[in-house]
Amino acid sequence: MREESHIEDMRAAVRGDRERAEQARQRSTENVLALIDAPAVEEAREPQPETQPQPEPRRGLLSRFLGR
Repeated sequence: MREESHIEDMRAAVRGDRERAEQARQRSTENVLALIDAPAVEEAREPQPETQPQPEPRRGLLSRFLGR
């Protein structure tokens, strides 16, 4: 009788492990599908040109020294 109880406990534990593994697999699949769909959304947006400030023209040593 004692062994049968232990066997039932082990079966319940295995069932729980299988259920958790199945849930983890489903979450992984959803995450992968979300990653696959995400680049399509980003590609749909038009890239906006980045505006960078124009650097000042370089001044020579003499110009800097004379303050021109």
